[in-house]
Amino acid sequence: MLDVVDGHLVLQSTHGTGLTVGDVIAMLETFDPSAPLLVAGEYGGLEEVLGLRKINVLLNVNEANGFGPHEIAGPGERADQVAVTLRTAGAAQR
Repeated sequence: MLDVVDGHLVLQSTHGTGLTVGDVIAMLETFDPSAPLLVAGEYGGLEEVLGLRKINVLLNVNEANGFGPHEIAGPGERADQVAVTLRTAGAAQR
Protein backbone atom coordinates (compact mmCIF):
# COMPACT_ATOMS: atom_id res chain seq x y z
CA MET A 1 0.00 0.00 0.00
CA LEU A 2 2.77 2.46 0.88
CA ASP A 3 4.42 1.98 -2.52
CA VAL A 4 1.17 3.02 -4.21
CA VAL A 5 0.91 6.12 -2.02
CA ASP A 6 4.58 6.99 -2.65
CA GLY A 7 4.17 6.51 -6.38
CA HIS A 8 1.45 9.16 -6.59
CA LEU A 9 2.84 11.67 -4.11
CA VAL A 10 3.70 15.10 -5.54
CA LEU A 11 6.16 16.86 -3.24
CA GLN A 12 6.39 20.63 -3.18
CA SER A 13 9.05 20.87 -0.51
CA THR A 14 11.34 23.90 -0.38
CA HIS A 15 14.05 21.95 1.46
CA GLY A 16 14.50 18.95 -0.82
CA THR A 17 12.58 15.82 -1.58
CA GLY A 18 11.44 14.99 1.94
CA LEU A 19 7.88 14.75 3.16
CA THR A 20 6.00 17.57 4.87
CA VAL A 21 3.67 17.10 7.83
CA GLY A 22 0.76 17.56 5.39
CA ASP A 23 2.14 14.80 3.15
CA VAL A 24 2.36 12.42 6.12
CA ILE A 25 -1.18 13.25 7.28
CA ALA A 26 -2.54 12.53 3.79
CA MET A 27 -0.64 9.24 3.58
CA LEU A 28 -1.64 8.08 7.07
CA GLU A 29 -5.32 8.65 6.28
CA THR A 30 -5.08 5.71 3.83
CA PHE A 31 -4.03 3.21 6.53
CA ASP A 32 -5.81 1.36 9.31
CA PRO A 33 -5.68 3.75 12.31
CA SER A 34 -4.93 0.86 14.68
CA ALA A 35 -1.76 -0.18 12.78
CA PRO A 36 1.46 0.48 14.73
CA LEU A 37 3.83 3.15 13.41
CA LEU A 38 7.34 1.71 13.14
CA VAL A 39 10.72 2.98 11.90
CA ALA A 40 13.94 1.18 11.04
CA GLY A 41 16.24 0.51 13.98
CA GLU A 42 19.82 1.77 13.94
CA TYR A 43 21.31 -1.68 13.30
CA GLY A 44 18.28 -3.43 11.80
CA GLY A 45 14.85 -4.48 12.98
CA LEU A 46 12.04 -2.05 13.70
CA GLU A 47 11.25 0.33 16.58
CA GLU A 48 7.95 1.81 17.73
CA VAL A 49 7.44 5.55 17.38
CA LEU A 50 6.67 6.98 20.84
CA GLY A 51 5.83 10.54 19.86
CA LEU A 52 6.67 13.61 17.84
CA ARG A 53 8.71 16.66 18.77
CA LYS A 54 8.97 20.11 17.23
CA ILE A 55 12.60 21.18 16.67
CA ASN A 56 14.45 24.16 15.21
CA VAL A 57 16.76 23.10 12.37
CA LEU A 58 19.56 24.42 10.21
CA LEU A 59 19.11 23.17 6.63
CA ASN A 60 21.82 21.66 4.43
CA VAL A 61 24.76 22.17 6.79
CA ASN A 62 26.26 18.64 6.86
CA GLU A 63 28.16 17.07 3.97
CA ALA A 64 30.06 14.26 5.75
CA ASN A 65 29.19 10.66 4.92
CA GLY A 66 26.79 9.09 7.38
CA PHE A 67 25.29 12.40 8.53
CA GLY A 68 21.92 13.74 7.49
CA PRO A 69 22.14 17.09 5.70
CA HIS A 70 20.27 19.02 8.42
CA GLU A 71 21.17 19.76 12.04
CA ILE A 72 19.34 20.83 15.20
CA ALA A 73 19.95 24.52 15.84
CA GLY A 74 21.91 25.22 18.99
CA PRO A 75 20.94 27.66 21.73
CA GLY A 76 21.01 31.19 20.34
CA GLU A 77 21.33 30.02 16.72
CA ARG A 78 18.73 31.30 14.29
CA ALA A 79 16.97 28.28 12.78
CA ASP A 80 16.20 28.01 9.09
CA GLN A 81 12.96 26.18 9.78
CA VAL A 82 10.84 24.53 12.45
CA ALA A 83 10.53 20.79 11.76
CA VAL A 84 9.03 17.70 13.37
CA THR A 85 11.10 14.68 14.44
CA LEU A 86 10.02 11.22 15.58
CA ARG A 87 10.78 10.07 19.11
CA THR A 88 11.63 6.37 19.48
CA ALA A 89 12.65 4.22 22.44
CA GLY A 90 16.00 3.50 20.75
CA ALA A 91 16.77 7.18 20.29
CA ALA A 92 16.18 7.82 24.00
CA GLN A 93 18.81 5.20 24.88
CA ARG A 94 21.53 6.62 22.61
